Order: sequence, then C-alpha cells, then structure tokens
Amino acid sequence: MKSAIPRTLGRTALILAGLLTSAPAQPDARAQFEVTSVRASDGTVFRSGALTVADPLIRLRGYTIYGLILDAYHVRDFQVGLSPDIPKDEVLDRQYDIVGRAPGAGRPRIEDVRVMLQNMLADRFHLKVHHEMREMQVYALLVGRGGGKLKETSASEPCAIHTGLAADGRNNEEVFSGCPIERLADRLGNMLGNRAVLDQTGLGGRYDLRLVAIPEYRARGRSDPADIDPLSAVGPLGLKLAPQKAQVDVIAVDHVERPSEN
Repeated sequence: MKSAIPRTLGRTALILAGLLTSAPAQPDARAQFEVTSVRASDGTVFRSGALTVADPLIRLRGYTIYGLILDAYHVRDFQVGLSPDIPKDEVLDRQYDIVGRAPGAGRPRIEDVRVMLQNMLADRFHLKVHHEMREMQVYALLVGRGGGKLKETSASEPCAIHTGLAADGRNNEEVFSGCPIERLADRLGNMLGNRAVLDQTGLGGRYDLRLVAIPEYRARGRSDPADIDPLSAVGPLGLKLAPQKAQVDVIAVDHVERPSEN
C-alpha cells in the first residue's frame, strides 16, 4: 500500500548542471520505461558514480529518493539544498532497487533515460516539481583564441565515456567517443566540484576526444606536481574555462511520497 511521507519536500533547490546551447535532438518528454520494478533495497549497495547506460535494461541498486532525483534531473550533490522541514531519513537514507526496460533493442541515449526516470518518479513516487531561474557562479566552456582542436566522430553509436586512471596513476583519463560538447562540460563540472560548467562553445557536432585531469576531491589537500588542473586540461582541445555568472534553471521539489506498489 502506498504510504505518504508525513511532510512534503518543500522547495528543495536542485540546480541543473547544464544549459545546452547546441543540444542534439531533444528527448521525448513522454518517454516511459516499458516495465518498471521498484523494491526496497536490502541496504548492502549504495549509489555511487554517475548514471551510465549500457543496454535497454536499466538497473539502479541501493538508490535513495535523493539519488534518483540527482540522476533524473542531472544534478550533483553540492547543488542540492534541503529545507528544514524535509524528512531527511526518508529522502537520504531509505534505499530502493529500480529496474526499468527502455523501449527498443539498442542502447538508449542517456538523455532519454533521464526523462524516463523523471516520469517514473512522477508516477511511482508522486514527485512534483516546478522551475525557477537563479543567478549563480559558473564556468563557461568556450572555444580558445586559436580555435577548437577537436576530431568529429565517425561513430554511429550513442555517446560513450570510458573513465580510468591515467598512466601516471594520479590523474583521471576520460575517453569520449561520439559525444556532444555538453557531455565534456558535464564531466568537467564533476571534476571541478564547486560549480556548474555551461557549454557556450557553439559547437554542435559529436566528437572523439581525450581529457586528462585531476578531480578536485582527489587533489584537495594532497596536491602533487603531476596534477593537471581541469581549468588547464581543456587547453589541448582548443577550449578554455572562464568564470562568470549566469541564470541557471533550478528545480524546486514540492512533493514526494514513498513508491506505489509494483
């Protein structure tokens, strides 16, 4: 039986990490999983890392409502504010295992999966949100003075990003295949950790590229001469990051409940 959380999520600010200036075809706002299972988790697995998509069957283990909102609306932890009346144990601690099957046989675009998660949250968790615009400090990703040094892809598959340690064992190496520039902006935002990165390059293609840089959380208090700052790591790509203020879309969460039965 559906059990409502005793207090609604009042005006929780979730700052969207990207304002897309040159996005590919937009996902269908009505996109739904063909089949969805939502069950209480046994608590042995916790959500970690960014949302990844390998095939039509999407498996999310050990996710809280908070974690589901992060991935569905594409935001990071530092961008979330909880009002004092929110039942934090329900939102931050109670875990769920989610299985959803996307339509079709191929690997779905991550943008479409996010829309499916949003619709699943609205249907199963009765999530209600509204949009606001707020000014905040961001980094703008721009083309450098000498022009971009990017290779357009020949791949027909959706964007894929492979992440691991670089050969120096210190920095991250991220290899992008067939990706739009806003995906690079997303990853840079994750590495910088303290503000969103907005794609303002005006580049509308899909590219194969390689980024080597140190995430902020790994360099914090333990800097090393081998560290490559994300601000300078984009230089070899013919790009640059510039601090500025921008109006950013903010999602305010008005209501959420425990999930309905399968």
